[in-house]
Order: sequence, then structure tokens, then C-alpha cells
Amino acid sequence: MRDKLNLYTHDGQFHADEVFATAMFSLMAEEIHVVRGPDTELPKEKGWIIYDIGGGPLDHHTMENKENNGFHPGTEIPYAACGLVWREYYPEILAELDCPERYMDRVYTRVENSLVIGIDAEDNEVNPTLLSLEKVPNLNEELKQEIARAARTSITVTQIIKDFNPTWNSNMDPYECFMDAVSFAKDILLNRIYSAISSLDARDFVMRAIDYSASHILIMDQFAPWEGVLYGQRNNAKANDIWYAVYPALRGGWNVQCARAGGEKRDEFRHPLPKEWYGLRGEELQKVSGIKTALFCHVSGFLAAAETQEDALAMASLAARN
Repeated sequence: MRDKLNLYTHDGQFHADEVFATAMFSLMAEEIHVVRGPDTELPKEKGWIIYDIGGGPLDHHTMENKENNGFHPGTEIPYAACGLVWREYYPEILAELDCPERYMDRVYTRVENSLVIGIDAEDNEVNPTLLSLEKVPNLNEELKQEIARAARTSITVTQIIKDFNPTWNSNMDPYECFMDAVSFAKDILLNRIYSAISSLDARDFVMRAIDYSASHILIMDQFAPWEGVLYGQRNNAKANDIWYAVYPALRGGWNVQCARAGGEKRDEFRHPLPKEWYGLRGEELQKVSGIKTALFCHVSGFLAAAETQEDALAMASLAARN
């Protein structure tokens, strides 16, 4: 990790793109020294990183830079400071967070698609919904605008960051507000990155469980997000043969969860639990199922539970034979 970074960005009202860019830099150094000022007072000394201002490689406001920077892959969304910094420095940022090297490019893409691209789109005043609607033939402009308004969320991370700016009638210090926003953005960024790393770890974990599955049952000794992994294995015969996942419940006991038939519809299962279990709990379910520690079966039948792994496996086996 670097000892210190000297950072220069624009003054005035701050936006999510340079706030998140600053948060990214903060993950690369023990200390960051941030100066916010006009483009007429850019640092002349070496060792400064200038972004979102000044016409350099991390600025996106000049026509030349807009052309050189291009668009986020597969989109018509131009880069802003957030995307430029992420694209340039993500290997260093992820290395500092102990991201396995084999994950780095996939973590880059996941964070880009789930966070960075939305920030850059709003900073460039680009509405992705409208971009998509432009490709729909015979759709009049009024209807396009109506659909775009309906699709727009009431609040975004960009708006949340904007609200850190001092209000017009306050005495709040703009620099302190900026750094508060950076601290907030840093937490969001770290959560996104660690979530992406965790999901890739989960994929490896679930794939091993799929390899060891038998009798239509996927067994995990701890919970991991398994559904997306399972449904993504369309050409994997073992994955397609799984009807139930058995794993420890976060609230205690063991769950038996049905795999969905198409991976999309929540009420269509590859092999449903017995209908007579639906909505039953405790002694009533134990009597009907014959499973001594059965706890409940959801009214929709997608999930059942027992106190022990042994009984959860017995429930899954019984359901498979039903």
C-alpha cells in the first residue's frame, strides 16, 4: 500500500463520480491528501493525481477526452471520473483488498456493472432506459419519455451523494461535507467489492457440492448462495439432476429447498415437495411426514425444515420418492 496520495479535483458542488473516485484512491494509500480547487490552479509538481478536472486522462469533460475514453463496454454510456479511475486502478485496489488474482477481472466487471456504470451514466446525464428505447421501432417520443420516467428509481446512489453537499442556507464546511461523502462512498464500494469476491467464492463452493451431489440432493455443510450457480449450469448433467438443496438454516435447523424448474418462475419446481406438507408446522407436519424433528413446510411448498441434518435429508429423500 502506498504511504500517501496527493489528490486534486474540482471545487464547488461535488458529485458521485469524483466522490467515488476519491474513495477508490483511499483504498490504495495509508493517507490521502485531497485538494479541491479550480482548473486555473492545478498542481504543477510531480506526484499529484488530478481527476475530473484539468483535461488529463482522468477527466471526461473535454471533447478530445470523451472520444479517447470511449464508452463502457457494450453500452453507449460514456466514462466519468468514477469509471476512469476504476478502469485504471482496479488491479491495485483489488490487490490491496486481497482479492485472489484469478477473480480480479470478474470482480472488476461485477462492480462496474452494478455500481460504477450507473454513477457514470447519471454524471453524463445519460438515461440507459431511453438508450434502449431508441432501438424499439415505431415507439413515439412521448411514450418513450413516459416509460423512462416510470423506470427511473426515486433515489439513486448519485442522489444520496448529492445530498451530502451543504444546503444553501447552512454554515456547513464544503470540504468536510465532501470527505463525509467519501467515507460513505468508501463503505458502499467496499461492500460491493467484498460481495463480488464472496459470490465468486460461493460459486467455487457450490460447484464442489454439485460434484458431490447424489440422489437428486445437493448437500452443503454451510449456507452459500447456490441458486444462481445451479441454474447457470445448463449443460451440467449433475446440476440439472438436482431437485433439492439441503443446508443449515440461518435461524437454526436445516432447510430443504426445492430447485426451480426453469430457474425463473418461483412456483414451478423440478420436483415439488409433497402437497400434503404445504403450510404445516411442528407436530402436525411430523405426523403427516413421519419425520421426527420436522419444523415446517412453507405454504407455497418451496421450502421445508427440520431440526437436524439427518431429518432434513430424510425429508428430501422422502419427497424425491413421492
